[in-house]
Formats: sequence, C-alpha cells, structure tokens
Amino acid sequence: MRVLHLLSSDRISGAENVAADICMMFQGKIEMAYCSPEGSIRESMQKREVPFFPIESVTTSELKRVIRSYRPDLIHAHDIRATAIAALAAGRLPVVSHLHGSSERMRKVTAKSVVYLIASSRTKHIVTVSGDIMEEFAFSQSVYKKSTYLQNILYKPRLEKMITQDKAEYNFDFVYLGRICHVKNPERVARVAADVLKKVPDATFGVIGDGDMKEQMDTIFKEEGVADQVVFTGLLQLPYKALKQARCMLMCSRSEGTPIAALEALALGVPVISTPVGGMKEIIVNGENGYLSENDEKLSEEVTSLLLDDLKWRLLSEKTAQRFQLLNDEDDYLRRITEIYSRAGLQKASFRGERIG
Repeated sequence: MRVLHLLSSDRISGAENVAADICMMFQGKIEMAYCSPEGSIRESMQKREVPFFPIESVTTSELKRVIRSYRPDLIHAHDIRATAIAALAAGRLPVVSHLHGSSERMRKVTAKSVVYLIASSRTKHIVTVSGDIMEEFAFSQSVYKKSTYLQNILYKPRLEKMITQDKAEYNFDFVYLGRICHVKNPERVARVAADVLKKVPDATFGVIGDGDMKEQMDTIFKEEGVADQVVFTGLLQLPYKALKQARCMLMCSRSEGTPIAALEALALGVPVISTPVGGMKEIIVNGENGYLSENDEKLSEEVTSLLLDDLKWRLLSEKTAQRFQLLNDEDDYLRRITEIYSRAGLQKASFRGERIG
C-alpha cells in the first residue's frame, strides 16, 4: 500500500513540511514517497529520510512516469497545480487534494478557481487546513460535501532531529520565518520590526527565508535606519535552532491556513505575534501563546515587551509550550488522515493494524 505526495515547489516551506511530516509520521504504517520538481527539496527530504521522486516539472507526462515507477495506490496532492495535474494523470488512482492556504484568485470566479473546480470533480476528497479556505472558495457549494477541515499539526521529533544537526549559532532576538512574498505581507513585517528595533537599539531581527519581495523589506529597513540590526539569512535548510533561540516570531500575513512556521515556534516555546488571519485565530490565544492584532503599533508593543521584560517572556514561553501540547495530537491526526484515505478508496488503509472504515 503506497501513497505518493505531489507538490509543485522545489524547496521546503509550510505545505512541503506538512507533506514530509505525514510521510514521517506514517513510517511503518503506510509506505509513502514525496514527489516534486528537483531542487533544494531533495536535501530536505534526505535529512528527513523521506523517499523522494524528482520530476523536471509538474506535468502529466512527468507524473505518469513516476506513477509507472512507484506504482502508488493513492495520490495526495498538496496545492492547486498538483491537484489539477494529478486529476489528469491519475487515471483510476484516487486523488486527495490538500489546500494549505487561500488566495484572492480562489475567492472569485477566475481561471485558477475554475481550474480547481474542474480538477476537484475528479478528486475523491478535499482537505483544508483552516475553515476559512473552503468558506471563501468561489465554488464552495459545489465541493463542500467532499471536504474535511483538518488543522495542521507537526511531527515534533523532526524539529528535535533537525536542531541537533545544526552546528551554527544565532543571535536573533526576534525573527520572521517564511517566504518573503505578497501573501506574507513582508513590507508590513519590516515596518513593525523597524519600530521595535528603534525602541530596542541593541536588538537584532532575523529574516529567515527568501522570496521576490526581499528588496522591499531591505529598503524599508534602510529608510528607517535599522538595517544594521537586521540579518537576512536566506533560505535555511535547518531554521529551527535560530527560531528556538529567539524570544518571539513576528508574522503579518494577509491570509494563512494553519502556518507550519507558527506551529514550529509554539513547539519550541517561542510565542507568536501576528495579524489575526485564517488558522492563526485557531492556534493563538492572546496572552497564552502569543498575541494577535490588526494594529501595527500593538504588534510592535507586544514584541517590544517580550524583548525587555524577562519575566513576561519566560511565563509566556512556558504557556506556549503547554498550549502546543494541547494542539498537537499526533494520534488523532493519523487516524483522521487514515479515514480520509479510506473514504478516498484506499481500502487497505489502517492505523496500528486496525481497519478504518
């Protein structure tokens, strides 16, 4: 019994970590492999000991080639393009579509939303990582009955394993971790971070990640006179030690599913300061494991207080780790994924040897 996870990106990020974590959590239960374009993702999968099938690009011909080689019983597609290509290439193989976030083009009648509607008609089941994703989909009424809301969790042993592999040292007081792209609102992150850095002149902000809006962030830091307090690390294969050593993580996303970077922070006892979007509202409780606000000044104030008030930071860090334990139920997550596979047609799917029907 085999499941092939298909993704369109060639590097590790939120959805990629979810797919890899599923593969790791199911080791010894269901055989799984990861398929995506060749790139730095290969090294990421090697570090996680997840079988990797590279493709030149996400096309029907390339996917059919991997299907002939790996002979999966089900395809688990983790983005819009992957879902569309899987629907075309899978033949009689069942396809599960997994949506990790929302976008403006999915909320309106656009080419992207129409393509997904057509592709979803050929999928057996749709998984969304926050309730907002399906509610906001332009054609939600057409596919709602075959969808399941399943909040992301993460495989904590992955973090522990990755931290021990990282020999570097970091000196970031607070960090941003993720893609530097429009949906993450990096310009807003830069403005809030710049305000914090002016209030705390000896603090350092780490921007962990890469993307097409890096220059915009850099420009804001220079204009605000705090560029010497900011370090752009680029994409780190092992960002977890840098995250663990920070006092908090700052996010200002326009939309989110259940962000894996935020869950990683919580797992490491690092509070999250964020805008209240998507899945952030479901995992962050003000004053318990972070703070949510639409107001930039409030975001800046909360970050600043955690940098300057040791007692407040220690208490919040302890509560953050406790909150993560409540959120991250691996057994329940495994059961629900197994049930989804069973409903999709993977008749032999089982959890700990028991048939799930």
